[in-house]
Amino acid sequence: MHNLNKNKKSNYGILYVVATPIGNINDITYRAVEVLSNSHIIATENTKHSKRLLNFYGINTKLISYHKHNEALRCEYLINLLLEGKNISLISDAGTPSISDPGDYIIASAHKMNINVSPIPGASSLTAAISVSGFASKDFKFVGFLPKKTNQKINVLKKSKSYSLIFFESPNRILATLNDLERIYTGEKKIMLAREITKVYEDINYDSIKNQLHNLLQNEKEKLKGEFVIVIPKNEENNNHYLEDEVEEFLKLLLENSISYNSAIKITCKHFNIKKNNIYKKYINLAND
Repeated sequence: MHNLNKNKKSNYGILYVVATPIGNINDITYRAVEVLSNSHIIATENTKHSKRLLNFYGINTKLISYHKHNEALRCEYLINLLLEGKNISLISDAGTPSISDPGDYIIASAHKMNINVSPIPGASSLTAAISVSGFASKDFKFVGFLPKKTNQKINVLKKSKSYSLIFFESPNRILATLNDLERIYTGEKKIMLAREITKVYEDINYDSIKNQLHNLLQNEKEKLKGEFVIVIPKNEENNNHYLEDEVEEFLKLLLENSISYNSAIKITCKHFNIKKNNIYKKYINLAND
């Protein structure tokens, strides 16, 4: 089932980090079902919640709770099982363990003990949101949940303008966070809000911060539900440090040397690292001079 890392102890068990569905129960791999079925024990945040998933797939492996309040206590017990040669699976309530969920503690401990740790990839709200954003696949930073203290939260947000920022937010704090975003970026800044990903009421919305707030406030009487994934595009304007006079003079120089307007625009965009759409129409009059 698994090729052992030659640098790890072959007589130890394997700690499998298994991704489970984030909403739609069908979003699990055949390999994940196989690994969970053949593990000695499955460590999970909420045994009652995970039992429904196991029952659906006919998995009879024993469950044990493993969450942020008992990580240290459970870790010692689970590591000993691994040292005895038992394979263990680690899952979270939804998605991929250790991505803003418990997992790092036991994974780090396993590495220290020279125990094999193997990922069984699958669903993740983080990668799901990135995949449908259309802008965040390059140069992004994921910060998990924002700090609860307003000043700390704003500091994180203010530093994010040079890259796409991705973070989780609870329904209880989403309105306050959107208000903070509006103050930092202005209400016209477009961001993506995603919640209930893969579920029946999946809601993925790319719109201005102002409109996002309006949409959520429209159902003010209805309590907001579902954890949000927020994706903020990097500020393109901040990456273009140029003076308009310099751009115009550069374009004029190219045109005076019998270079076509289209070619001059391409050369200028490359030279100043700016997008064609930002200057093409703005200087079209130079093509007619």
